[in-house]
Amino acid sequence: MESTLLTAEDVAGQLRIKKYTVYELIKRGELPSSKVGKQVRVSQADIDFYLQAGKTGPRAKTSAVGTDDEDCSWDGSGPVAGTLRRMPAESIQTSGASIIVSGQDACIDLLLPKIAGTGESVLRSYMGCYNSLYALYNGRITMAASHLWDAETDTYNYPFMHRLLPGLRVGVLRLAGRMQGFYVKKKNPLKIESWKDLARPGITIINREKGCGTRILLDQKLTGLNIDPQGIQGYTRESGSHLVCAGIVAKGGADLGCGCARGAEGIQGIEFIPLQLEWYDFVFRLSDKNTSAVRSILSYVDSPEFKQDLEILGGYDTSQTGRYEEF
Repeated sequence: MESTLLTAEDVAGQLRIKKYTVYELIKRGELPSSKVGKQVRVSQADIDFYLQAGKTGPRAKTSAVGTDDEDCSWDGSGPVAGTLRRMPAESIQTSGASIIVSGQDACIDLLLPKIAGTGESVLRSYMGCYNSLYALYNGRITMAASHLWDAETDTYNYPFMHRLLPGLRVGVLRLAGRMQGFYVKKKNPLKIESWKDLARPGITIINREKGCGTRILLDQKLTGLNIDPQGIQGYTRESGSHLVCAGIVAKGGADLGCGCARGAEGIQGIEFIPLQLEWYDFVFRLSDKNTSAVRSILSYVDSPEFKQDLEILGGYDTSQTGRYEEF
């Protein structure tokens, strides 16, 4: 018997989230979907699988975009109507797309129409920052977003670029700042306040995947505080996005999750504990600087329009937006 197909409104009701959050999960590939006419539909079986994953751990890679080896193409027609196509990461350089952009944050969605407007074919990848920079170094993607904190220098991105992109001349464009912290239950019943609380016995967490900026931030904080990660209940459980991480906490699958402030928006029953401002940069090879795609991004990010668009999205620090450096 075929599984029941549900509307986005039906899914939102079952998961206790807002409808736009359902669309975000679908776009990120965290929730498989199909099209019936012009309407998106989700099977009851996939919803059940998604809910079960929140209790038992990370979902199989065959149904998640944003892992190290899966990516998603985008045809410029919107968050739901766009064509989502899963493919192994080793295949993206031969996918036929002329521009491959890697980044998980919603502000990347603002950039894609600008690239598509140049007539280029665009592929969107959801790889984590560390793996994105590695892919950029190997020539497998065109542009990579990064929010990697270096504990030794207390700076973002540049130390990692020098380590992971040796000899490669790149341009670095600052998109925005955003707040990183903890997702906890509403009213914070366990009174979680800082990174030190991760050492408290009985606290369970849902972690992020290796290679993403949030995971690297967490691991460096644990090292600095001499907290053994293996002593943290749930440390080995991974989620592929901020939304899924917050959703698992909301459903009672963990006491705490790490992510950015916007990841908790639209998730009922969640509070966000802000801990650290991070900087989100866009990196590309200087050899691509004069292409129509990169020129359109540089122009847009340096414009008042981009800051206004970020303000509409909400939750961003734009005090350094548009800063550009080359090395």
